[in-house]
Amino acid sequence: MRAQASLHSPFARLGAFTARHARAVIAAVVVSIAVAASYGASVTEHLSAVELEAIGSDSARVRRETARRFGIGAADVLVLYRNPGGDVRDPLFGIQVLDALEPVLADGGVLGAITLYDTNESSLVSRDHGQTLVTLALAGNSVEKLRTFRRIEPELRAIEAPVEVEIGGLIPLSTALQEVARRDALAAERVALPIALVLTLLFFRSVVAALLPIVMGGCALALSAGLTRLGTHVMDIAVFSMNVGAFLGLGLSIDYALLMVQRFREELARGRTVEDAVAATMDTAGRAVAVSGAAVAISLAALIPVPVMVLRSVAIGGVLVVVSALLGALLLLPALLAWLGPRVNRGSLGRPPEAIRPSPFWSRVGGLSMRHPVATGLACVLVLGAFASPVLRMRSAIPDSRALPAGSEARRVDEALADPARFDPGGASAIQILVETPGSPLAPETLRALHDFFDRLEAVPGAGAVRSVLRELDPDAVSGEAWERQLAREPTATRLRRTVDADAALVMVENPHPWRSRPSADLVEMLRAVPHPGFDVIVGGPSAQVVDQIRALRDHRGLAVLLVATANLVILFFAFRSVVVPIKAVLMNVLSLGASYGVLVWIFQDGHGAAWLGFTRLDGIDPTIPLVMFAIVFGLSMDYEVFLLSRIREEWLQSGDNRQSVLLGLARTGRIITSAALILLVVVGAFASGELVYVQQMGVGMVVAIALDVTIVRALLVPATMQLLGDWNWWAPRGLRVAPRKTVPGRGTVRGLEDGRGVDP
Repeated sequence: MRAQASLHSPFARLGAFTARHARAVIAAVVVSIAVAASYGASVTEHLSAVELEAIGSDSARVRRETARRFGIGAADVLVLYRNPGGDVRDPLFGIQVLDALEPVLADGGVLGAITLYDTNESSLVSRDHGQTLVTLALAGNSVEKLRTFRRIEPELRAIEAPVEVEIGGLIPLSTALQEVARRDALAAERVALPIALVLTLLFFRSVVAALLPIVMGGCALALSAGLTRLGTHVMDIAVFSMNVGAFLGLGLSIDYALLMVQRFREELARGRTVEDAVAATMDTAGRAVAVSGAAVAISLAALIPVPVMVLRSVAIGGVLVVVSALLGALLLLPALLAWLGPRVNRGSLGRPPEAIRPSPFWSRVGGLSMRHPVATGLACVLVLGAFASPVLRMRSAIPDSRALPAGSEARRVDEALADPARFDPGGASAIQILVETPGSPLAPETLRALHDFFDRLEAVPGAGAVRSVLRELDPDAVSGEAWERQLAREPTATRLRRTVDADAALVMVENPHPWRSRPSADLVEMLRAVPHPGFDVIVGGPSAQVVDQIRALRDHRGLAVLLVATANLVILFFAFRSVVVPIKAVLMNVLSLGASYGVLVWIFQDGHGAAWLGFTRLDGIDPTIPLVMFAIVFGLSMDYEVFLLSRIREEWLQSGDNRQSVLLGLARTGRIITSAALILLVVVGAFASGELVYVQQMGVGMVVAIALDVTIVRALLVPATMQLLGDWNWWAPRGLRVAPRKTVPGRGTVRGLEDGRGVDP
């Protein structure tokens, strides 16, 4: 038999090895997972803040240079102090605020603070004069900033009544996101795992067999937590990666276990010994799992070159959980199956279903589409196109505090500062410009040229006033002791130390718009276009970070898409030795992915279902979501494509009959693919029902893509296109082709299946 002959393949040899040393493999893997679980238990404390920064961008350079030259960092923490019934300019209130900040500023992780009381900036005062904004810059990377914030938060709040304190900003936002992410993940796991167990029980009708996928899911979560924490020592991994990685690892590990347990039961039913059954399972289902996992991992890895921190960290976190799922499926699970042997069927619940027999229902579905391939194909494309149509109006929207539940403190602060009726947007939205000069900025000719440059900046439509101590210095009075006295006079001396270096100056341009708005992005672009002869000018600040991130995504998305598609084409080509099958699989994935994008726009951008899902209607879709979804959904779609095509190719190699191989392949995998997809939908849906909008967007998009992929694409479009292409499905260049064998008697016929009679394999 073919399965016996193929026991010399690497997968079969690995299966035979794990079967012979099952107890040792189980012990080694279980100890490793226990260590990983213990090590990864505190992984959330090591995840980084939500970075908007594009690596190597102008805004990143401004942040780095201002911290190095002036000790001024980004506005990491925003604190609103309220004086109930009074004015924040009251000297006694100011003393209270400054006293509260004193121990905060003494912390080594705090670079400095900007307050009303040492700048007299009116933009730091609310319209009703009842609140004042204090901005804090923290030192170190995002993980170190999070740790610093946890230390100083009690001190920020330790102010005498009746003063009220609200804390927001990127670092507090990330702290809140970490807590919500941890809470959502635990709640989702508590919901998803029991429902998944019920579904596996319905599929296997055996307690032991049903428990194996759940055990593998738990092992994948534990192992991925340890690997993710280990990865934080190499680079920053964003908080979102925990939730995305959890549902991806849990879903994949359960899918893989379903496929392999089912195949093992089939091989035992054929009369094989336990060792041969494990080897044959690894040679067939294990090979499909490895190909599928490689497709998902490589798809995610293709996002790593994109220079956006949050995207890169989510991609790396995703690769780590896929590796965890593969290690469990290809090492621990074969050993468990070998150890259990026939006991895998223990705990039978009623009469077992025809799990080993081909499904007449799925054969009839495939037969219907293959009898009318043109009509079926056109109908499927039209339906998917209708779902995809909203994608034409997709807009990008940078994530902000609306990623948090309504009413959370960080969100209230962000909404207050973004409301022009409450605060001058310039307080938190000012645009930073770093000007590097040939010599000292205080030299007369340089100072005159800078004044001309400031005039050009203020002439930009929509720009506010230029704030710089250099603006207040007269270049014609640069002489003698009077000039030195002017520079030494306070507050000029302090402002010079804070904003002027040997050959550089930090300039602020007032921005009347909220920092994440389209007018702010347009203003950044116009300021960057202002002529600056003789100077090196770099524009930064929050709005510039938004512009740079969207530009980085736009510039690199083509490369990422090309890498994902090419990698999957190569993997599928070598897996199936066919040129047509990989191209067709990629095109079908694009169709289901486009449809999921369209639904995403319809729900989150247009606001349909916002009340049901519990989110605030957004201005658009997070620009990282389409790329992350492209990689994940592309890989997951390949999951089911590989499962189905592996079985179809197996049947084709036995019979050489394209129609029979498609129907038998669909009949033998229809139930398990549907079950796996249903479990994955439950897992992803449980995470999507959480409070993080980013994870909701990802989850809803994946749910739609998986549902369409399993129903319209796999059940109808694949059989129809394979019928149209016939033997061309398996065409490959000479020397790479694998010729089919003659039909094996007794394997079942198409007629028997289409008549509704199950046929023994």
